[in-house]
Amino acid sequence: MKITRRMMCGVASASLIVFVSAGPVWASHQSGNAPDGHRVGAALTASQSVVKPGHQGNGLFYMTNASTDELAIVDPVTEQIVKTIRVGKRPLGVTLTKDGRYVMTANFDSSNVSVVDLKTLKVIRTVPAGIGPDGVTLTPDGRLAYVANAGSNNLTVIRVKDWTVVKTLPVGKSPDNLVFTRDGKTAYLTNCDSNNVAVIDTARIEVVQYITVGTVPEGIVLTPDEARAYVANNVSDDVSVVDLGSRTVVKTIKVGNAPAGVSLAPDGRYVYVANELDNNISVIDTTTDGVVKTLPTGGKFPVDILFTDDGKRAFISHRDSSTVTVLDLETEKVVKSLWVGDSIYEGVAQR
Repeated sequence: MKITRRMMCGVASASLIVFVSAGPVWASHQSGNAPDGHRVGAALTASQSVVKPGHQGNGLFYMTNASTDELAIVDPVTEQIVKTIRVGKRPLGVTLTKDGRYVMTANFDSSNVSVVDLKTLKVIRTVPAGIGPDGVTLTPDGRLAYVANAGSNNLTVIRVKDWTVVKTLPVGKSPDNLVFTRDGKTAYLTNCDSNNVAVIDTARIEVVQYITVGTVPEGIVLTPDEARAYVANNVSDDVSVVDLGSRTVVKTIKVGNAPAGVSLAPDGRYVYVANELDNNISVIDTTTDGVVKTLPTGGKFPVDILFTDDGKRAFISHRDSSTVTVLDLETEKVVKSLWVGDSIYEGVAQR
């Protein structure tokens, strides 16, 4: 039976990983922003690094554990959980503030956001959100956090300076992933059960348009020139290519079974799509908008992909195998599997 995002999107998603490193590592999917302001799947800071010679990009992971209601700190070199911090109920989304001082977790079952101080390793604030928050993303300037509430079909906008809710914005059904343009003026949000992408004017914090895409859109990423967006449609098994000038779908690319996370390689040429039910990755060449290869993931239900800055390796998180696997992109082989606990883990968020 095909697993759909009506089962996974928000309601059944389990957790996100935040990668912490002094070395250059980045991704392009779940909660957070890359250095260029684009939405990504793994939050990155230079603090508390355990980088060792020969371990390019291997630092600490900050992960939400939905089954134990904890934020777990994992050393991927020793493959050990070194610290756990109790947050809200069923934490899913996670991101780091721009200064790297705080981690924010979106707690699905308690409908709030936990703010964890990384100096004291304690929750210092709990901010109310909508129903079923499952994603949290910072604006490029770091001033605001947008929380996607899958259960109440809206966004909670939080001012980071004082952790105050400044607006609640109605959007589509089951909002999931959000990405900002570099200048922060526009945001694009996938709405799983509306089969569209909301275009948000961030100056007014208002939806100005909806773009119809495939069935149950989940992951979204922008090209470096911000001319196009690639949207992974989990149920129609394809990727919508959206021209952001005309805000229309200009091509639909068939990929694997149940695409979820979508990430952009550091060189900007290739888009990597995690196919949950095929346990593999479709690689799209952005110059031709065609699938050029299919890569293994080494785990079950891959959902997010993180890259080293040199583009030689990818870290892949899995929903149902409690691992983060390391894929050598030159040999196209899985070279390592990091066991991260008995729970289900989902994604990554990078600053």
